[in-house]
Amino acid sequence: MGGYQPLYLFIYLFLLGIIYIPVFMYTVKKYKLHFIGIMLAVLSFVSYLIVGIYMVGGGYYADGGYAKDGYSSLLFTYGLPELILLSYPYIFIGLAVLLGKKGERS
Repeated sequence: MGGYQPLYLFIYLFLLGIIYIPVFMYTVKKYKLHFIGIMLAVLSFVSYLIVGIYMVGGGYYADGGYAKDGYSSLLFTYGLPELILLSYPYIFIGLAVLLGKKGERS
């Protein structure tokens, strides 16, 4: 039994996932970070990878095999739980800058 998963939620999740990479690279290049900032940045990246693994593996384990009609059902079944999980990497990268910033690189 599935719930209503509108297409705009999938598009929003896709954009958040794509935009994270430049945001992470910008943060690492622009700011000098203390140890806590580096740890939070690493935690941000690791949580991004874990959410990605979870989202990719979701279609494989839902019914014991592959998604019923291939990868199309896997792509368009992302919803609010995945959106909440994808917010954690952004939270950690924000904390890395706010709590662990030494200064800006020149």
